[in-house]
Amino acid sequence: MQALQLCQAIAESRSGLSASEIESALKLPRTSVFRLLRTLTSERVVEKRGTKYFYGTRIYEISAANSRSRYVQRIIAPALSKLIATTNASAIICTLGDYCAFVIDVLDAREKQITTIRPGTKLPLFESAAGHVMLAYHPKYQNMNDSTHPANFDEQQAAKLRATTCTRGYAVSHFAPRNVTLVAVPVFMRDGELVSILAIELEGMIHDVKVLQAWSAKLKDIARLPTTGAHPYEQDMQ
Repeated sequence: MQALQLCQAIAESRSGLSASEIESALKLPRTSVFRLLRTLTSERVVEKRGTKYFYGTRIYEISAANSRSRYVQRIIAPALSKLIATTNASAIICTLGDYCAFVIDVLDAREKQITTIRPGTKLPLFESAAGHVMLAYHPKYQNMNDSTHPANFDEQQAAKLRATTCTRGYAVSHFAPRNVTLVAVPVFMRDGELVSILAIELEGMIHDVKVLQAWSAKLKDIARLPTTGAHPYEQDMQ
């Protein structure tokens, strides 16, 4: 809450705030103010210019990422609905979370068996196809070392999943308790940035490579939609 209050105070100031001004505005001890500023500047949420603090670049990056995710969702959701209309599957759209793929939309074609994956679900990096796509294509996970990733991050396993996903061009995971298979592909913008992940949940533990390739090819066709044609909204973001 204090971090939010600090960001709000900076947002309301056109010329930035000094540490003493933040201390006065929030009525916090100086040690608490400097602790908050140290944390927020390290994450680029706040940046220091001279003796004053301003919004950092991370705020604008988050805003841009959200805008791009919403744009992708608007473009591809109709195509995903059409893809699963005559199937017994569920289509899933994810954005990039912190050590997870964050689900922002789910389209169900099944009447009796609806996927337990809902908007807001966090799909883990190592146990989900969507997570494997992040490991393979997100810059954050390309050159990690012991000082940057959590203690429970298995770099050897990440390297194996990364290699497998990049070789295939898609990722696959199985969830035995529900007897389903998840196939996922990346969505890139024209500048090469990974902005989203498309996945489809299929009934059964599918291992047939031809079946998996066929579904991944259909997903890839849809994943290319945001970079084909002239979409006014995308032009506005350039």
